[in-house]
Formats: sequence, structure tokens, C-alpha cells
Amino acid sequence: MTARPHLPAALAVLTAVAALSLTGCGGGGSSDSSDAKSSASSASSSSEAPDIGAEGEDSAASGAAKGDACAPSDVRLQARPAPSGRVLLVATASKACTAYGFPFLRFDKDQATADMVAASKPASPVRLAPGKSAYAGVVPTSKDGGTPREATELSVSFQAKNGDPVEGGETRAALPGGKLKIDDGVRTTYWVADEASALKG
Repeated sequence: MTARPHLPAALAVLTAVAALSLTGCGGGGSSDSSDAKSSASSASSSSEAPDIGAEGEDSAASGAAKGDACAPSDVRLQARPAPSGRVLLVATASKACTAYGFPFLRFDKDQATADMVAASKPASPVRLAPGKSAYAGVVPTSKDGGTPREATELSVSFQAKNGDPVEGGETRAALPGGKLKIDDGVRTTYWVADEASALKG
């Protein structure tokens, strides 16, 4: 003869199981829902946040419209040693372009560019045929320039016709000997057509 469980005890077991099931579903469902919302919110924030790497690349490529101005892709840039501790920048064109204004210089991770020597401004911008060069003299220190420091990197931007940095970003020029002592008075001449004019004064 088959024994049957006592009815009150069976009901108690079923009630306990049902309660546990409801608690598991309800609690788990609520937690899962919160997690899902949190994940969705995170994904949304992530998709709306700017891509710093991409933004950096865009800003490096941005600038004033090139027009006929020389840009990094149009020239080969060299930094040569010159008398009195100066540096001679030589931009040799691979295609016809115009070297407007003066080079914007940035040493290491500095934000500011060097000042320019106003007296060096030529009567007209230097127009380059392929294989021809424009020159600019860099004066690394001045009497009131403060404490000198050693720079190991030089980045150069070119000017568009309107005086703004030209599109194409910066180009790196290796410093003579890999370093240069500069101070806050570092300055550069305008782009000129010959070395003597770049190193005058």
C-alpha cells in the first residue's frame, strides 16, 4: 500500500517552493533590469563621448585652406647648425608652392610658438619651384629670455596666405646634434630666399 504524505506538510513544502521561486524571479528580474538599464546608459554615454584619438587626428589635419601655400607634404625640411648657436631651417620644395610668412615653431611639448623677427620680412612671399629652397633662421636665446633649457624636438607648421597655420599639420625637423638650448625669447625669421638673409642680424 502506497503511503501518502500528510496534507498540511505537503502544502507547507509547496508554499515554501513557490515563495522561493517568486523571490528569485522578482529579485533577479529587478536586478537584471537595472543592470540592463545601466549597460544601455553606459553604451549610450560611450557612443556620445568624443573619440579623443580621432579628434587629435582631425585637429592635426585641420587648418586654413592650403591654396598655393607650402605644406608639410610639399617640402623636405631640415634644421642645420649655423653660426652663433643658431639653427637654419631649410624647406626644399618637391612641388611648386609659396612659403608664406614665417614658420610656426614648437619645441618639445610646448604650446606656444616662437616669436618672429619683424625686420626679416621680405618684400613678397618666397615662391618655390620644385627643388628650390626657402630659409628661416632660428635664434634660440635672447638677453631677457629667462633661464635656458634643453629642447630635443622641433615641430614646424607652415602658414597659409591668410597667416593661419596651413592644413596638413606639423612636420618634425631633427635638431642638429639632437638638442638645442633655448629660452622664452626664442624667435625665428620670416621665410626668405637665401641663407644670408635668414642669418642676418
